[in-house]
Amino acid sequence: MTDTQNPDTTLPDTILIEREGPIGRIVINNEAKRNAMSLKMWQAIPDAVAALDADFDIHVITIVGAGSKAFVSGADIAEFDIVRKDTPSASHYDDINAECYRAVRNAKKPTIALIKGFCMGGGLGLAAACDLRLSNQSGKFGIPAAKLGISYPTGAIADIVNIVGSANAKEMYLTAKVYDADAAQKLGFLHAIFSDESFDAEAAAYCQTVATLAPLSHKYHKAAINNAINQSENLPFDHLKSMACDCLDSEDYKEGRRAFSEKRKPLFVGK
Repeated sequence: MTDTQNPDTTLPDTILIEREGPIGRIVINNEAKRNAMSLKMWQAIPDAVAALDADFDIHVITIVGAGSKAFVSGADIAEFDIVRKDTPSASHYDDINAECYRAVRNAKKPTIALIKGFCMGGGLGLAAACDLRLSNQSGKFGIPAAKLGISYPTGAIADIVNIVGSANAKEMYLTAKVYDADAAQKLGFLHAIFSDESFDAEAAAYCQTVATLAPLSHKYHKAAINNAINQSENLPFDHLKSMACDCLDSEDYKEGRRAFSEKRKPLFVGK
């Protein structure tokens, strides 16, 4: 059973939260505009991430676009004459945009972008802030910032450079070309591509696999990796070591050892 709700009554209906077992979903719900992101939508994402991050029963956070045509087609350019009309307003917009990416990047739980169709501009940045990215065969990827004469948040650029490397990132930004799913995977941007017909089932199975593994191990490994590539608030070595010790002191570690000796799948709960 899927429970759908907004984390707060003040949030727009274009950002939804769904919970199904250990999987939490943030739904970009603006299908009429191919899930283009308005300023209010960017503002809502951190609260949605925080709500799922704080839910003990949720082990994985996924981000998905409504419908089948787009994950996120980019920012809602129709509102730029208001929200990005000059340097002060554009700087404010960029700060909110960057905070959205930061919230996704620094979520304690694994984040997975489930991409169907267009994943462009800010949508590509949102996917890049996630830990893992899955696409259907119809996925399309690109950053058209240079076609609009705008800049991209520095932190989001760093995400993309860390994923595809500086040479590929320069091609993405300096040519504004559009990549199909196969090309995006060759760049290293995608972890898996599934057919359009099987995407929902195969992506769900992939997410379920991640969700059944030990949550404390995920929390530590994600923090340590982000720290290694300077894509999180820098954590002291002692803090990371303490997180590693939490894994070793956990009931899940005991369960993992028991399951191994009993030749069965472990049942991890995050304690």
